[in-house]
Amino acid sequence: GLVICACGSTGRLDDSALLLTQFVKEDIFDFVLTFSGVSTMDPVVVPALNRFIENVYVYDLQIWDALEESFSEDRHALNQSPVFLSFTEMKTNGDKVRQCTIHTRVLAYSNLKDGWPWGLDIYQCLSAACNTPAYNMVFHPHGKQYYGKQWIQTKIKYECLECGVVQKAISCPPWIHGVRSQNYGRVWYEWPLSAEHKRDIGIIC
Repeated sequence: GLVICACGSTGRLDDSALLLTQFVKEDIFDFVLTFSGVSTMDPVVVPALNRFIENVYVYDLQIWDALEESFSEDRHALNQSPVFLSFTEMKTNGDKVRQCTIHTRVLAYSNLKDGWPWGLDIYQCLSAACNTPAYNMVFHPHGKQYYGKQWIQTKIKYECLECGVVQKAISCPPWIHGVRSQNYGRVWYEWPLSAEHKRDIGIIC
């Protein structure tokens, strides 16, 4: 596998993400891991990164399972930066034929206080005339709050500090998934986002 201890455009921009995925598609590496946040602090992310490598090479966990086990259990690391992972998944079908599937995902931490609804700091105001970024918006839970594995059903609302609009009862998009553990706030989604998915979070391509 390849681990790139970088952030910013490395795992954040669509073109870069597609190039990193190509390493896996060309069977150069079984997986490529990097960070897709604006910045990272080594002392915060390295302990979780070490556990990921240990889970893969010592305990022989499946690559995605290893990532969930290491980073989703470390809120401080995941709150520092979402994690980009492109990997190969091998499955055997009913005819005992091995099939290879390439996945590229981001594991993130949903933090409304810091403007990361469902881990998306790229979220924008849904008003077509505004589209201000998430750091200029105030997010809160809205309506009934769910916990445990159902927490992702909790709707949100936001106030845009740029245009003043208040949007309420916003449901989590169906392409955002909660991790299998009950760790509150941990989500994953396929990466890079499609144009349709970007429109769901206010990004007009």
